[in-house]
Amino acid sequence: MPPPITARMASTPEMLACFDDAALVRAALAFERELAAVLAEHGVITAAAAAAIAAACDSFDAGGLADAAAHAGTLAIPLVARLRAAVAPAHAAAVHLGATSQDVADTALARQVAQAMRLLDRELDALTDALAALARIHAATPALGRTLLQPAELISFGMRAANWLLGIDAAQARLDREHRGARQLELGGAVGSLARLGAVGPQVREALAERLAQPARCDRRPGRGGRHRDRRDRQAGA
Repeated sequence: MPPPITARMASTPEMLACFDDAALVRAALAFERELAAVLAEHGVITAAAAAAIAAACDSFDAGGLADAAAHAGTLAIPLVARLRAAVAPAHAAAVHLGATSQDVADTALARQVAQAMRLLDRELDALTDALAALARIHAATPALGRTLLQPAELISFGMRAANWLLGIDAAQARLDREHRGARQLELGGAVGSLARLGAVGPQVREALAERLAQPARCDRRPGRGGRHRDRRDRQAGA
């Protein structure tokens, strides 16, 4: 059965691919793979465990994962369970260590949005370039100005195109600001305190942010239900 019309409306195949199931699973597995690598670097788990987790991520079978995620209420639960089943029993406890389902979900979505933003930036840059050229070419081309939708004084079509350009440029700048605030790594554990990782928790979070090229979102106090998060401006690894 072909995709519904609404799935393709006002979008492109490239943009849709940023948010399809395969992209979501890739982003979630990247979180788990790089988390294991950082944990091994900081001596929390063994290098053998990190290698086993990386191998399990590389050979991950996503068949039936959508149904399992719907049943669990989150992708992370069945995904982590499959990874643990795929490694040797001695390494199972190292999978997802120190993280929680929200960490996977938030970080994976942020990675997908970042991919989509690259497409949007490319398209918006092309649009603003085209509008700038249109404004220059038609700087002296007469056009009918309007006030309250009624005919008014003459303007140039180039002026009209320049105003379109200003609107698009302002919207792109706002979109970029919003994205910088949202493009963050989430790693806090069950209640946001990084308790499972002990004293190295903050260092693990920073190192993971660098690996995933996402600034780190920091929970300053326990309680994931609250919104007491300090968003850093530092572009870790970006």
